[in-house]
Amino acid sequence: MPSHITSSKLNANETALCGGFAGLTTRMAISPLDVVKIRLQLQPEPLTLKSMFSFKGRNNMKYPGITQAFKKIITEEGVRGLFKGNVAAEYLYVTYGASQFYAYYYLDAFFKTQNQVAPSLKPFISGMLAGSFATATTYPFDLLRTRFAMQGETKVYNSMAHAVTDIYEKEGIRGFYRGLGPSITQIMPYMGLMFFSYEGLCSMMETLKKKNIISENHKKIDDMICGSLAGIISKTGVFPLDVIRKRLQVQGPHLQEYVLSTIPSYAKHNSVIGCMRKIVHTEGFWALYKGIVPGLLKAGPSGAVYFLMFELAKDGITIFKESGFQIVPDKFTLFNL
Repeated sequence: MPSHITSSKLNANETALCGGFAGLTTRMAISPLDVVKIRLQLQPEPLTLKSMFSFKGRNNMKYPGITQAFKKIITEEGVRGLFKGNVAAEYLYVTYGASQFYAYYYLDAFFKTQNQVAPSLKPFISGMLAGSFATATTYPFDLLRTRFAMQGETKVYNSMAHAVTDIYEKEGIRGFYRGLGPSITQIMPYMGLMFFSYEGLCSMMETLKKKNIISENHKKIDDMICGSLAGIISKTGVFPLDVIRKRLQVQGPHLQEYVLSTIPSYAKHNSVIGCMRKIVHTEGFWALYKGIVPGLLKAGPSGAVYFLMFELAKDGITIFKESGFQIVPDKFTLFNL
């Protein structure tokens, strides 16, 4: 399967630059849905399959649903409440996008030389490893994003600098990596599915164009459709791990000070399996899918914008290079690997 991501004339650094740009613009588009998703995921009240699609049994929740969550956040915290954690998240998305596509560039090149790996699996493995590398590299920003998104009117952290200092003093270096295990466990299949789906859908689009079933004049729309479907497919596949990751990220000395003060402690279940068992035991199996609706509403547009912006940036840099401009020198090392 030919790669639609690294098949251009861009070098690794330029590919990383495109990924950083894609991350920056994507975060701007999905911030409110991300805050709502996190709030819904961290509610500890029991949830059944029936109550997921009905408000019955959810009256005791602070945020019974997406609409109610939006209204309550705006009423209690103002419109700015929908963008809490956005500074940390922008750092996260930019650095994550850059490091992910940088790693994917080299992994894709490496697997092209490995004939023992099935061509259809190469995007999955490359995406899986690139996502793991990017997650480990940028994880502290992810943790900070979650904690800021959970702040109410009473501030736990007054600024990024205060948050970093407080976490370091009270929780040590390990405090910045709470939930890293489930994050890696989640991101491996998630990004594997994301890149595998995107590459596969792009190939399908190319086949349909060659057969004149669809027009060749709507490449950007095709990129958005492929990116959106890839986002939805991958998010659905690993959503329970995302819930567990969020629960573990807010553990620590300020657990009872967030806008949801009833978040359970997982001090005795500080692992993926342990946390999952406690959630299922106390809240029911379907609690692992809390926030799935805003999660998918976020995943679709997020995937669409992410890959569209990447393709636009890639086309833009290619045009500049063909005009004689060098955006990022080949000899410049973006990451010291």
